[in-house]
Amino acid sequence: MKYDYMGPGNLNESRSITIQDKHERPVIKFQVADIVLSVAMLVLGFLYCNMIQINVLGAGVTIFTVTLCAVTLLYFKKAGIKQTRKTMVWLGLIALSSVYFTLFDGYVERIFNFLFLSVAFIYWVCLSTGRQLDQKISIYIIGDMINQGFVVPFSNFSGCICGLKEITAKNKHGRSIFSVVIGIIIFLPILFAVVQLLTSADMAFDALVTRLFNMISIGNLFPYILEFIIGIPVAFYLYGLLYGNKTGRHVDKIQKSSIDQLAATLSFAPKLTIYGAMTAFNLIYMTFFFAQASYLFSAFSDHLPETMTYAEYARRGFFELCTVAGINLAVMTVSYLFIKKEAGEADGAIKIPKTLRVETAVLCIFTMLLIVTAISKMAMYIEGFGLTQLRVYTTWFMVLLFFIFAIVLIRQVKKFNASRMIVIGFIILFMGLCYGNTDGMITKYNIERYEAGTLEFVDDVALYKLSDAAAPYLYDAYQKSDDPAVKELIFTRLTGARVWEGNMEFSTVPYQIDFRSYNLQNSRAESIRKELLKEAGVSI
Repeated sequence: MKYDYMGPGNLNESRSITIQDKHERPVIKFQVADIVLSVAMLVLGFLYCNMIQINVLGAGVTIFTVTLCAVTLLYFKKAGIKQTRKTMVWLGLIALSSVYFTLFDGYVERIFNFLFLSVAFIYWVCLSTGRQLDQKISIYIIGDMINQGFVVPFSNFSGCICGLKEITAKNKHGRSIFSVVIGIIIFLPILFAVVQLLTSADMAFDALVTRLFNMISIGNLFPYILEFIIGIPVAFYLYGLLYGNKTGRHVDKIQKSSIDQLAATLSFAPKLTIYGAMTAFNLIYMTFFFAQASYLFSAFSDHLPETMTYAEYARRGFFELCTVAGINLAVMTVSYLFIKKEAGEADGAIKIPKTLRVETAVLCIFTMLLIVTAISKMAMYIEGFGLTQLRVYTTWFMVLLFFIFAIVLIRQVKKFNASRMIVIGFIILFMGLCYGNTDGMITKYNIERYEAGTLEFVDDVALYKLSDAAAPYLYDAYQKSDDPAVKELIFTRLTGARVWEGNMEFSTVPYQIDFRSYNLQNSRAESIRKELLKEAGVSI
């Protein structure tokens, strides 16, 4: 197979790869920028492991993201790849997502935002090089994620090591040195294990190794060496992603036509079979609503069924929602995939049968009605017991589901890019959740209700689940409260210390903040902690 690069930013529709032998792999050709990138990726692989600590994601994520994007932009600029309005929007979204880690301290949001940030970067690379399967956001974005997240990086996984070899390719001694260094790096963990065993077996060797370690401070270097070794697969992955998209190498293993062919292969079920199943589901859901009408809609009138508590009422409604929504999504997906379809008269597009659209619309209406009922139940539950993280995330998830089903419903009567609307809506809702300061707003709401006399103070279990975003509101409540039990609870939560028989005991490890785990809310909580301990007469 012969590979000819046709220039960056072009879709792979011109077939820049001329097939000579389907078993022959595209030749890897390097320019100076590709070789420099291989070295830069090794550094970035180390920084990934050093800066990003999954249990305390903070400013290190922001720093790494800025560095990675800067290197990528320089690499693309050298290749003549220019940013467009669309790619700049995604780059701005990456910046917005990464800055969150320097500002906020939410536990759950940090994990999911890190996953979102990773996906957003991959898709930005895909857009910048014009390798997306469809010019607009559509259902083919799923193929893009599989292709760009797995196929392209791992198909070009060895590109980084090949780029490094180019540095010493023209020098015999350089090639030898390179091979030796690679061998040492690969077998370094085993070498350390062998040294450890030998030191345990012989006291003289142990003393010699100890003296050597003290001379070169290997104890301080070892964590960095380990991070560099662990970072090598990260470097190879990132290099494969960037190099593969820039050159177009292995980007066409998943194509739009192959996805269409797969969809056509799956379209084998007779229409009457699908219609019968959909109708049966709709009748079941209709019966379900009528059978449970005595309590299912009670939340609209703020009336609690006599046989249920608030907790039972809201919890049961939520599980009903998840079950029905999951079944409905599965039924709609399977129906659209497997029903026999006909080509449209105008542009050859797939024509969805009218009956299937009607059945889908009815399913959407039933699901949306249950979602509205469940949200009303949750509002009723919150009114009685206040906010918690789980209640906020549950409500957010219900709103997201309602939005998705609303888009699907509208799509049955009006033709538009539903996939694009769902993606945009999800991004807006997700960024709203991240920047909404969830833990801070939960604490503020509950404290205001407590001060108004409509809610008991937050129990200690729920209090310790909140992140440092809650610290300013708890400190304000601490200063205002006259209840010794409440003040002691807040003091213990904010300082990790409690007073016991006149003595102060620290029940938690004090905050350990460096620039990698730093965020503004964590820093503010540390300042409050020091202030409280100072007031208690404890020297910091």
